[in-house]
Amino acid sequence: MLIKRLNPLKNRIFGMLTGSFRNSKRINLLESLPRDSEIKVLITRPNHRLGNQLLITPLIQEINKQFPNCKIHLIVNGNLSYILLSNYHCVETIFNLPKKPFNNIIDYLKKSISLISNQYDIAIVGCEDSNSSKIFVKLSRAKFKIYNSGTTKLNRPEHIAKIPIYNLRKFLGPSDYLTDRYPKLSIKLSRQEIEKGNQRIKALFNSNKKTICIFTFATGNKCLSKKWWLKFYKELKTEFTDFNVLEILPNENVSQINYESVHFYSNNLREIASVIENSVVFIGADSGIMHLSSSTNTTTFGLFNVTDPKTYGPYGGNNIPLDTNSVKLSEIIERIKEAIF
Repeated sequence: MLIKRLNPLKNRIFGMLTGSFRNSKRINLLESLPRDSEIKVLITRPNHRLGNQLLITPLIQEINKQFPNCKIHLIVNGNLSYILLSNYHCVETIFNLPKKPFNNIIDYLKKSISLISNQYDIAIVGCEDSNSSKIFVKLSRAKFKIYNSGTTKLNRPEHIAKIPIYNLRKFLGPSDYLTDRYPKLSIKLSRQEIEKGNQRIKALFNSNKKTICIFTFATGNKCLSKKWWLKFYKELKTEFTDFNVLEILPNENVSQINYESVHFYSNNLREIASVIENSVVFIGADSGIMHLSSSTNTTTFGLFNVTDPKTYGPYGGNNIPLDTNSVKLSEIIERIKEAIF
């Protein structure tokens, strides 16, 4: 409890410290790096949450596109990235720091020292709002260190996954950062995984109907009420009689529709993604599973009522973020119809 109380003070102190960090003095020379060279790149995003780790997948794709022979190292917390990024062959090393550094200080220091002993061509902050991301870039032995886009804000995106890509493009040449095309989140499912997801759905439903996925859970105030979800579920069943409705359950094993629908749970995130991949749409509140859905090719409807959808919403493909404070339930149903039919 004491640590939680001290967090605001800690963040202010570290914010003042990292606010003074500047991109490498000769950062403009980054443009001269040969695109076919086997460069080493460090991405720092020491956070253990599912969504935050998926949100760096567009940056990984961008780096790999710009430098096809690159080797990428990551700083994250926990072990999720080993699972989420298992099909990203450009990712060579993952420094998985402990989720709770103060409880595992020796392991934390060992991995931090191991990281600092490496040399990199580029080190880039995975999230501009993360003080720890900036600190690890500062500590790294990188030729080019990128914290932000500098003073240029032309066409700067609002989405948290796009900002580090914009920052990188800014120093790769003027034509790069002016484009508004950004990679979307991707978990890179294999054909075999997708087929297993198809077989999973067939085992859950004794029909040839297409499937709509819903995820009714979210943390804290982001979780919409049971009243809202029960009304929404009733409308889904009424308006989409030719479709299966599958509820994906969270680790907490709770349901805002009281388990009224066929439901599915797995502790394998790639299996959950493969099931979503075989669905026509996914509807869920702002959560890690919403970002997991956004990392598939299935149209994702993200329901927001607290956080800013412009910053965290699903983008790319036909994905749609919706603010439930202003969008009526009937409008959501109509948007789903447009996506399906």
